[in-house]
Amino acid sequence: MLRKINITNAGFLFLIQVNLLVFCHKPTEPIRLWMTPPPEVAKTAAVYGEIRNPFEVDVEIRNIVSNHYKTVEFHETSLDNETQVARMRKKEYPILLKANQTIQLMRSGNHLMLYDKGNVSGKLKLEIQFSNGEIRTIVVEENQL
Repeated sequence: MLRKINITNAGFLFLIQVNLLVFCHKPTEPIRLWMTPPPEVAKTAAVYGEIRNPFEVDVEIRNIVSNHYKTVEFHETSLDNETQVARMRKKEYPILLKANQTIQLMRSGNHLMLYDKGNVSGKLKLEIQFSNGEIRTIVVEENQL
């Protein structure tokens, strides 16, 4: 009888572990993007988040296309040490993304700038085109700050 109890307990423990693994484990998305919703009249917007290389080799981001905006550019904000003025400059494509590298997109550093908003509605989607031919479509989350 004692042996049956141990086997039963082991079976229950195994089922609990499997359920925890399946239902509680949330895979990390390689690309998460968010923005503060711009006013309706705004023709530009900024996008933040992180882009982690989803491949096991170095790749380049060749282009990013939006379903709402005509142009998507990589920008970098840096502080001029002499004048203490923040300057934003465009970074040209392709953007190198080494294996296992993550690019943090934030207000005071790298970010995406979207220009020339069209008259469209619905969720903002960005299509990231990689040098290996892969294309990833990301829905940009809206966060109120």
